[in-house]
Amino acid sequence: MREHNSKKKNQTFSLPYEIAEELHTYVKRREMSGFVSEAIRKELELKKEELRKAYRSAAKDQGQLEAQEWDTAIGDGSEEW
Repeated sequence: MREHNSKKKNQTFSLPYEIAEELHTYVKRREMSGFVSEAIRKELELKKEELRKAYRSAAKDQGQLEAQEWDTAIGDGSEEW
């Protein structure tokens, strides 16, 4: 696991009963915060990577590029109205 940060923030959330039972079965009470933090960190990294891939894909999308060009062109002349 990663090093502990000195700053901590308490969070309150609910877990499905089955997950809570497994957590208490396999993780020591004093290690739960670190375990949950690391699990969340891993999932957040996966989410961030999914977003990066989506942004890269959108950046390559020709239709998206044309739409951005139109937005710029329309915005350029809007002050004249």
